[in-house]
Amino acid sequence: MSDPRYSAEVRRLFAATPGAGAPADPAGWCSGEAHEPISGTHVRLHFRVTGATIAEARWEVRGCPHTIAAAALATATLRGQPVESPRLEIATIVTTLAVPPEKLGRLFVIEDAVRAAALHCRAGSA
Repeated sequence: MSDPRYSAEVRRLFAATPGAGAPADPAGWCSGEAHEPISGTHVRLHFRVTGATIAEARWEVRGCPHTIAAAALATATLRGQPVESPRLEIATIVTTLAVPPEKLGRLFVIEDAVRAAALHCRAGSA
């Protein structure tokens, strides 16, 4: 992808898709999802929790390259965080990926999916 609307980091993450896909064996994982019907953005996150910490995170996204890159970046930053209160730094993702203002709402879908997955994990529904 050489589209000038996408930063080098978006292009890199879009091409590599680190952490993409559902876990091969869902045992021991919990998931949460969120969607936004106007843009069609849909995000599903999967967490493997050890103790009270997110040991691994994976993602599935239906969305634009910015959303896909943001999901990859988000799941990488969630590893090692407490499942009780995972923090997603939207401002850092926006800056790192040079996300245009008209696409910021899609990042909030990722944030909602983080909350849903964490809630599912805390409920003990792994």
